[in-house]
Amino acid sequence: MTNRRANDNTQDRRAKKSVILAVVCTGVMMAAGCTPETESAGLTDPGATWQGGNITSSTAPGSSSTETRNIAQWSLPLDEFAPEFSNLDNYAEQLLLASCLSNENIKWPVPWQDIEEPTSPVFNQAGRRLFDLEIAQKYGFRTNLAPSKSSELWEAFVTYEPSEPGFQEAFDTCLEGIRKEHPVSSFDDSVLVTDLISQIQSEASLSPQVQQAADLWRSCMQPLGFGQIPASPSEFPSSELLTELGSAPPFKTIEPSAREVEVAVAYADCLDSSGYSAALYETEWTLQSEAIERDRANLDRVRDSVESRERDVRAIIAANAPRA
Repeated sequence: MTNRRANDNTQDRRAKKSVILAVVCTGVMMAAGCTPETESAGLTDPGATWQGGNITSSTAPGSSSTETRNIAQWSLPLDEFAPEFSNLDNYAEQLLLASCLSNENIKWPVPWQDIEEPTSPVFNQAGRRLFDLEIAQKYGFRTNLAPSKSSELWEAFVTYEPSEPGFQEAFDTCLEGIRKEHPVSSFDDSVLVTDLISQIQSEASLSPQVQQAADLWRSCMQPLGFGQIPASPSEFPSSELLTELGSAPPFKTIEPSAREVEVAVAYADCLDSSGYSAALYETEWTLQSEAIERDRANLDRVRDSVESRERDVRAIIAANAPRA
């Protein structure tokens, strides 16, 4: 699935009048620490981990097609065990709510969403922030890209205020019934995978080969005049530098300045020339592969549950979505 329609910012606004939406935040979303949309007005997160690297991919000897290395997309073995980073789960539930509320003559105008729209160029399908030379040249450090038709339609929907009497009671009854028939994904399963991903990220960043590459990255960055260089590439750019570059909210434009592109390109060049991106990616890949083998049966169960849920969600959307 490749939808990135409604992010958590819009969902938060929708809940402000005790209208509790069926918001499902996947585990990978929480691990990534960001809430992107496809070509949407997501916000740059100074705390997000930048992932860089050359656009290359390869398959390890003896591995399956699902184990293809792709550093440009930062694809990793645990991706298949986590719910895809998307709004499909929420979209499906909103459609069921619209159908249920219509029986009470209550309008709930869930808009059409393009569920096949390509993913954002600055996030992968697992919700990880991407960063390489090509991204730096086009977008600088930005994630607040131009909104798509789907995101604009959803933005309009989240401002809708129901006027019918008895709405809240009907909404609560519908939501309770829908979640009994279509239970939300297991939080424990999501936490199992996201905790594992987070632990491996920390372990990989502290490994000798990655630390050595981080030293080389600092040596590459220090002469360039971008202020104090942090110990880890994941801590650059600082929130102060992002503000200086105009790449922190409130945004005045979605287009990066020449200066922002200059800094971003230098950062991407140093990530590659130091070998940091490659070292981090390979270390994460190895550690994730080992973790899967240690808990294969349990993770296979989680993956089967995720895939079953995604099939059900797509079936709900196909049966209930409005026309474009």
